[in-house]
Amino acid sequence: MAEFASEYRIVYGTQKKGKHVLPLQKNMGHIQKRTKGKPAVIRFARFSEQKHPEKFYGTLLKLYLPYRTDKQLKSSRFPTYESFYAFASVKLPGTDELQRVHMIVKRNREKYEKHNEAIEQAIEDFELNGPIEDAWTTLAPTNELIRLESILERESNDPNDINEQDNIPEYTASTSISNTAMPVMQSTPLNSTQIRKMYESLNETQASIFYAVRDWCKRCVSGENPQQFLYFLNGGAGVGKSHVIKTIYAEATKILHRLPCIREHTDISNPTVLLAAFTGTAAFNISGKTLHCLLKLPRSLKPPYQGLGNSLDEIRADFSNAHILIIDEISMVSKQLFAYVNWRLQQIKGNQKPFGGLSVLAVGDFFQLPPLGRAKPLCVYEDHVPDFWKDHFQMATLTQIMRQKDDLAYAELLNRLRVKQKHEKLTDEDKCMLEAVTRSSSKECPTHVLHIFATNKEVDKHNTEAISLCFSNILNIDAHDYKKDPRTGEMKRQAAPFKGDNGDLIDTLQIAIGARVMLTRNIDVEDGLVNGTFGKVAKIITQNRNSVMFVHLIGLHLDNVNEPLKRKGTVRRQFPMKLAFACTIHKVQGMTTDCAVISLKHIFEAGMAYVALSRTTSLSGLHIVDFDEKKIFCDPEISVSLENMPKADFHNENLRIIKNEPRTGHKVPM
Repeated sequence: MAEFASEYRIVYGTQKKGKHVLPLQKNMGHIQKRTKGKPAVIRFARFSEQKHPEKFYGTLLKLYLPYRTDKQLKSSRFPTYESFYAFASVKLPGTDELQRVHMIVKRNREKYEKHNEAIEQAIEDFELNGPIEDAWTTLAPTNELIRLESILERESNDPNDINEQDNIPEYTASTSISNTAMPVMQSTPLNSTQIRKMYESLNETQASIFYAVRDWCKRCVSGENPQQFLYFLNGGAGVGKSHVIKTIYAEATKILHRLPCIREHTDISNPTVLLAAFTGTAAFNISGKTLHCLLKLPRSLKPPYQGLGNSLDEIRADFSNAHILIIDEISMVSKQLFAYVNWRLQQIKGNQKPFGGLSVLAVGDFFQLPPLGRAKPLCVYEDHVPDFWKDHFQMATLTQIMRQKDDLAYAELLNRLRVKQKHEKLTDEDKCMLEAVTRSSSKECPTHVLHIFATNKEVDKHNTEAISLCFSNILNIDAHDYKKDPRTGEMKRQAAPFKGDNGDLIDTLQIAIGARVMLTRNIDVEDGLVNGTFGKVAKIITQNRNSVMFVHLIGLHLDNVNEPLKRKGTVRRQFPMKLAFACTIHKVQGMTTDCAVISLKHIFEAGMAYVALSRTTSLSGLHIVDFDEKKIFCDPEISVSLENMPKADFHNENLRIIKNEPRTGHKVPM
């Protein structure tokens, strides 16, 4: 079987008309002989000889011993694969001589597994000890990525040797997401009056970091070549972190475009300031991109580092003017991802300084949601984990809450809840405030407002109940699931969707005109079509095919009515959306709403309750069910880490330029 797998490949469609194509018996499909002298690398499941001996020896026999049926590999005399391998003898086709099975297997195995013992030992070590730390890629990532790039750049000369994608049938229903219910709007740059208002609205702490970055940009333009800055802008929910990002971006972009190298030699359309975030929603909020999209990061971030390969020159050209990287919602960025950002920028810029020499402004709140998978946040140090945060970043903290500025008592309450330890009890005053907006059940809460839960199970239950209660003309859209036919290799649609957790594409989508929905995939971050975007179903267009009605288009009226939007399509096997009468806490970080119903019943990690409770602009808009003060707590390691973190020391001269102008009393940026 190893010889067959390495020298033949399965072909589909028009490939069946190529050279050296052979039909298999009983309509089992077609295979093609690979180019002579270029056998493929075979891949197969490996099993431990000690833990799973039958699977181990069964794999060896089936790969390296000629046979027709499984019955030939077991008998009454040799009831196990292991005994057949160790003691049996067979006659190979074309010979009359008995040969020991283990000798045949050993001889054939050496052709394909020259280092099998070392590989098995490595797998055993991995299972016992986990992945080793890839110190080489940390100490000398450039040398390692050059090696990886050379592998990636080796291309096959024979197109027949390239494995094409499976021939997946076209989706019978178009899955374009249309915004036909909403007019297309064009974005326009901010004028000088709007920019001045942005600057004047900064409070003293916001202004201190704004002018620190502004002065750094001016020193760049004057040719001083200042040292890169690595700042962390810290602050709780609603303190205006996104507002600071937008003002810094506007000012830094304007100043850095005066650099002589940009004016004279390079494309001025390339950005000088890069805006990014971990999630699509956070990226859209600051008009940026996700880190994965911006830096072309792989899905798997496990070592060793995967270089850019052939796309390196293109991305280097795009980043040729970049001097600053701004990362929002930094609390959700894992250490693995942050390490990849560092290595990627070092590769792009050809510079071994941290982050390739780019200045970085990381923005967020580590008391809010941590990275996925309960990983430790960046600010908490761990041994044997690549760390590009400790000893690099300096912190500036915003404290003045802007979201709840018209309800100062509520704002001060949120500040206390943000740092509450698990063993601490609420004060009588704080408990009284929260109990005043606590309801005995969700039936006492407004039905039309967003309900926020900790788990997807609670969200799905509420969404199903809400659409059944509020709408009668409900359409059910089943997902189209395809599975490879083992006989022909063709992808065939199943009669019904598979049940269970299929990620962001649900089994059956229930929709109706006017129903609240949320997108579940990033379709176009720049246009706001991102995972977590809310809206209403405005139009449902159906078509008939072979007397069967199916949904062809869904028109959405998105909540981001003031943002530019374009018609955009995506090939799916299900519409990438779900009902959104309710959503999880992880979907609302960064959201502001006037009214919400919050359930604290199944809170399972630090910061979740605080994120949920801080979404509304006033206490009167908050409705709590399943209140439990023990669910409101922060990670104590974060408190210690932030206390010990170096504080940014901005010069007092930065603050002199936001003093009141004597004639008008207005704050004037100079």
